[in-house]
Amino acid sequence: MPPLAPAPDYALPATWICSPASDDCIDGVTPVAVAADGTLTPADPDDYITTDPPIDCFYVYPTISRDPGINSDLAPHEEETWVTRNQAAPLTTGCRVFAPIYRQVTLTGLARRASGTEIGPEAREAAYADVLAAWNFYLEHDNNRRGVVVVGHSQGSGLLTRLIAEAIDADPAARDLLVSAFLAGSNVQVPVGEDVGGVFQNVPLCRAADQIGCVVAWVSFRSTSPPPDDALFGGGGDGTEAACGNRLR
Repeated sequence: MPPLAPAPDYALPATWICSPASDDCIDGVTPVAVAADGTLTPADPDDYITTDPPIDCFYVYPTISRDPGINSDLAPHEEETWVTRNQAAPLTTGCRVFAPIYRQVTLTGLARRASGTEIGPEAREAAYADVLAAWNFYLEHDNNRRGVVVVGHSQGSGLLTRLIAEAIDADPAARDLLVSAFLAGSNVQVPVGEDVGGVFQNVPLCRAADQIGCVVAWVSFRSTSPPPDDALFGGGGDGTEAACGNRLR
């Protein structure tokens, strides 16, 4: 495996795609409101900027890098910027958005793994180390005991699941900061029929719209193409099942 890029210094604004120090998180994005019937209505981008949001959002983008190595570099190319702005821009209506660049396992790396080539644990560890470092920097320099929502998709959700398990779940002070977590496109395992246990020992699944300190997780399959028995997502085992947010009531 080629040498990894050096770990990022999150004191540098360039290591964040979105942060309060920059107002470009929604630059070039036209937000679209989706009604319950599926109707799409373009919105005014200015409506997506809140001058004094009450909470923060810590967002980690999905697997999207087309860099040739197994891990991405730390230059925010078009794909990382595009997905972050499109997925994170709507969050600016209610929170300050922090979205770090990280050395994610690239599409190239996943393709090698799918072909049977082992990519090694160091590739995944580098990605997690960056997310953890960005989280710790945010806590030390920007949080100021504000509530925070963690939001991820795909690889981002997997990394945030580990972050919650290792840095938040067992720490009452850290749990007090957690407004909620939205972990799309990744498995969050819980004991069958239970709201807590499995991956997290203290942070439960969300069951009510006004509940805080909880997790919403889901993966999606077409109704005409249900997941096969060997699907990577949505499965269970050893007395656990994948959490699904469609049980929210």
